Amino acid sequence: MLQVSETLLDIEQIHKWLDMCAISYNQSDVRDRITVDLSRLNYVSPLGCTALLTTLRFLDRYFYLDTIVPHVPRIEETNVVGYMERMNFFKYCPDDVRSAFEDEMDMEFLYNRKRNNKKDSLNEITLCSSDTDVEEFDSSLKRILKHKGITQNQVSRISRIVTELGLNSIEHGKHDGEVSCYYCVQSYNKNKLGIAICDSGMGIVESLEPYIDSFDDDDVVRQAIFTTASSRGKERGKGLPDVRNVALMLDNAKFYVRTHRKAYQVFSDKVEALHKGKYFYGTYYYIVVNP
Repeated sequence: MLQVSETLLDIEQIHKWLDMCAISYNQSDVRDRITVDLSRLNYVSPLGCTALLTTLRFLDRYFYLDTIVPHVPRIEETNVVGYMERMNFFKYCPDDVRSAFEDEMDMEFLYNRKRNNKKDSLNEITLCSSDTDVEEFDSSLKRILKHKGITQNQVSRISRIVTELGLNSIEHGKHDGEVSCYYCVQSYNKNKLGIAICDSGMGIVESLEPYIDSFDDDDVVRQAIFTTASSRGKERGKGLPDVRNVALMLDNAKFYVRTHRKAYQVFSDKVEALHKGKYFYGTYYYIVVNP
């Protein structure tokens, strides 16, 4: 059974969730039934919602998912399911997961409600499978950052790195030939903005290790962030070193990544491992900006 806690917010909770996914994946046979218990879930962040979607789509390729939906007393009131619907979770989630929600509550009420235009503060979860999609992501991100009062120099720095992360996820995020990369941006309030990019590919370590000289898994991740290491066997433009510029020049941003078996925080001169667990597919980026 996969059981989510009451909240799915930060990189630590995502790390724990991915560990549970790894256990279920390794202990189950193809086409087994896996119970996904979301009954306690009452709050998710942009990262939490995007990572949950990405992992469930991955698991749905191999298993049947029996979903226990969150407890919602009144669908008309603000709740986690309403937030998930607003973030496009049900637009992309597996059919059997969506059906479980529709069987238990009046989802038509959420599907048919009026969506206010929040393009200056929100980019709902969106599938990213091409360079054109990354360009649209970049345009939306810039608009939200500017509306939040971020200076032009800061907007450019964040935009450069996020664009490269999106391109990187498309390059390394394929599984069985299918690109499954999702992103979202949300401005919570005057104090916080979250940018999430998640894919279900083999991960940075598995993707790059055969092509570079490295000491260990952590060094592979470090090279992916601070050098132009690429599975293509050659440099691709300026590459991810722009992350360092963001860390150096934008001290109000925090940058996290979970890949292979560890969760990391990126600093100006290093990538520090925060949590170690079990290997599971995908790379999960999260940038938090506090103007």
